[in-house]
Amino acid sequence: MLKKNHLVPKRIHLLRLTLFSLLTIALLALIFTATSAVYFFNQQHLLSSKYFNLKVLAQDIALHDEILTMSTLVASHDGDPKWKQRYEKYEASLDDLLLTASATDPNISKFFQETADANMRLVKIEKLAFEFIQSGEPREALALLRSDEYRTLKQGFSAGIASAIDEVLKETQSSLDKSESERGRYLLLSMFSSFMIVLVLWYFLIRYVRITDQAIGSKATTDELSGLLNRREFNRVLPIELNRAQRENRILMLTILDLDNFKKFNDSYGHPKGDEVINKIGNLLQTLSRRANESAFRVGGEEFIFLATCDTHSDATRLTQTICSRVFELNIPHEQNLPFKRVTASCGVAVSDTNQILTADELYSRADKALYNAKHTGKNTFALFDHSALNTAE
Repeated sequence: MLKKNHLVPKRIHLLRLTLFSLLTIALLALIFTATSAVYFFNQQHLLSSKYFNLKVLAQDIALHDEILTMSTLVASHDGDPKWKQRYEKYEASLDDLLLTASATDPNISKFFQETADANMRLVKIEKLAFEFIQSGEPREALALLRSDEYRTLKQGFSAGIASAIDEVLKETQSSLDKSESERGRYLLLSMFSSFMIVLVLWYFLIRYVRITDQAIGSKATTDELSGLLNRREFNRVLPIELNRAQRENRILMLTILDLDNFKKFNDSYGHPKGDEVINKIGNLLQTLSRRANESAFRVGGEEFIFLATCDTHSDATRLTQTICSRVFELNIPHEQNLPFKRVTASCGVAVSDTNQILTADELYSRADKALYNAKHTGKNTFALFDHSALNTAE
């Protein structure tokens, strides 16, 4: 029996939407992964740049401090006023550098504040040394620069810069480690999510391909109007079912069903109404061919075929009579089909013989001849090829 395939296009459409949604999610996952990577690399770059800039700033501060010290020392030896001018220039620049460094990071501002305090005391001593130089007492100036207090302040100045750099280095390394850990976690999550999405995509893609193949195969073997198998599929199935029946030592019933005066129906009610009748007959035959050993086909305009494997001739007769009766019971008006005034069918039945091997063409030919007899005996009847009696299906 053929299952109805009207749901297949809906399933294909649903699968297409699902695939599109999954592809969109996969694309978003890739965008998220790329964005996360860019973000973390940018964070690392910012942290590295911050450390590098502060290190350069600290080197500039140390350089300025050495220039101030050297300017004072040299001035104490030759007394040239240019060294004081040089000193004043770099003193102002050093103050700006210390303010910039303190504002770089709140966590290290205290270290630069300590450095700035030490610098203020150093500047005070160095300016006092310049006063001694101007008053002609260079020895006193040198004594100040060589004093324990000055050396202690110099060491404190250098220690403040070193502590600030160490603090920034520790903070930077901690941030880099945290960033690396988070990047690894997000990368692992993104890879896992992408892997699962790809698996689900493959699953739905395989389903989509299979259902599409089924739909294509169904269109090749199915009559669109009735929903039954078509003539091509009948030509393929008949020899197979005939051989199977012979192997199982059973009989194969072939019933040709032809709607009576159907041309007159189309002429009277129009072809769209005729198509509706074909569809109703198709639905009926699908309902009657629910078992695995039963199949229904539409092989012509108003001609149908019903195949069934039976155990006895009586089973074949009973099944054919049921088919004719059920068509009659549809009660579809047909005023030109007298005397019934409703749509009826005539059936020709042929069965295979367990004692005689028949070809598919021979079995079909017998059923066709039986149909001819039914048509010429009043319609709404069925006739068996191997029986002369005619029976009405009312």
